[in-house]
Amino acid sequence: MPKTVFGWNPTMTKSIAGSSTATVVGHLVGIAIMCRHYWYPNNHLRFSVNATRYTLQSTLKSIISQGAPLAIASVCLTLLLYSANTIVLSSIGRAGIFAFALCMNLLQIYNLFLAGVCRTIQSLGSIQVGKGDSEAFHLVLCKSFRFITVAMLLTCTLVWLDPEVFTRIFGASEPDMIAEGCRALRIFSLSFMPFCYIYTLMIVYKLYAHHRMALFISFALSLTVIPVLWVFSRMAPEALWYSYLVAYAIEAVTIVVLHKATHLRFTLPTTG
Repeated sequence: MPKTVFGWNPTMTKSIAGSSTATVVGHLVGIAIMCRHYWYPNNHLRFSVNATRYTLQSTLKSIISQGAPLAIASVCLTLLLYSANTIVLSSIGRAGIFAFALCMNLLQIYNLFLAGVCRTIQSLGSIQVGKGDSEAFHLVLCKSFRFITVAMLLTCTLVWLDPEVFTRIFGASEPDMIAEGCRALRIFSLSFMPFCYIYTLMIVYKLYAHHRMALFISFALSLTVIPVLWVFSRMAPEALWYSYLVAYAIEAVTIVVLHKATHLRFTLPTTG
């Protein structure tokens, strides 16, 4: 009898190992290409601090405050994926975990638009923030939110019209998996819309120098889903796929309440 690892057959184990190896090799090649830039005599990587204006402590604090929300959001998302896998597998079983994998693949499609919009806001928006040009910054935000809205609506419409196409693309062939996958994809396609808005709003708060609110969103974006998912798995497992949508609705309401309670305003920070 063939030896198994974690209950997987040898073919599946080899496929996972090959995929993991390809990922690692890809990152190593990227690092090598980046390091090649610094081999040339005129290209150097220098770290310097202007001691006449900033102390090292304040500079590090500024760097951490800028990068912390995105870093924490990534860590929390990893924790969410681990927790969700465990909860879905124990509540719905094999068909459920396959449907959840389909939803995570659908998220990658949304991420094509979300990542582009966030990079645009961070790059173009940061320039306008540095200039103190509020009108130009608002223009960047309006166009970015308009683009992501149209992209999400189109994607969501395609999923709702024919979710079975997506299930078959990712290898579903059994009727129970197709049925569960179609149901999950339709609900998840709706929940990713508030997710994209909230994630983008985190970048906006960061650029407006509301670092505490951006930090709160980075934690809440993923960690709010875990208890809601657990409650649904215990109280109403048949409605488990709605947990993400409910969690993001709770987050949206909380953000609005905190924004008003702390009297935050979307005004550009003054530059020295």
